[in-house]
Amino acid sequence: MDERSQQMIARGIGITLALLYVGLFVSAIWKYVDTKDIANSTLEIIFIVLIPASIAWFARKDESLSIPKMVSGENVPTELTKEARKSRKKYYFWDSVGFAIAVLILTILSTFFIEKDWQHLLLFPNLNETWNIIYVLGMEFIMSIIVFFAISFVWEEWNVRKYNKKLEDLEE
Repeated sequence: MDERSQQMIARGIGITLALLYVGLFVSAIWKYVDTKDIANSTLEIIFIVLIPASIAWFARKDESLSIPKMVSGENVPTELTKEARKSRKKYYFWDSVGFAIAVLILTILSTFFIEKDWQHLLLFPNLNETWNIIYVLGMEFIMSIIVFFAISFVWEEWNVRKYNKKLEDLEE
């Protein structure tokens, strides 16, 4: 089997796995919203945790898989130059913004559909309810960006250094 065939098979497996993962996620949420009991979604939650854990377990030997990828699918620059670091930081920032947006949307959906109560978002007694919610969600969004950027920066820079060290070891 040539490399192109392997890539096509890997892409097909990846798409199938992604669809399965989304289906499990939707099923778990649906069961929870329908029954208001998280125990009904236990099997889905187990698989939601096991899928990335098993992928990480089998992929841990290939350092090239741990390099962060841009939206286009290309690896971020792994050189240790200032330009490459700046490019990676830009990637980490936009990755953090995207993740913070996803968390913000999930927070709003959770509050609106599951909790059906905005009272926990009212932290400033001097403001009206609408501005209170906007400020709290805005602060949560900004803090999420900062935290996700810090985690992404530390984790991915460690992966880049590990990858570069592996390349140096192979060259020797």
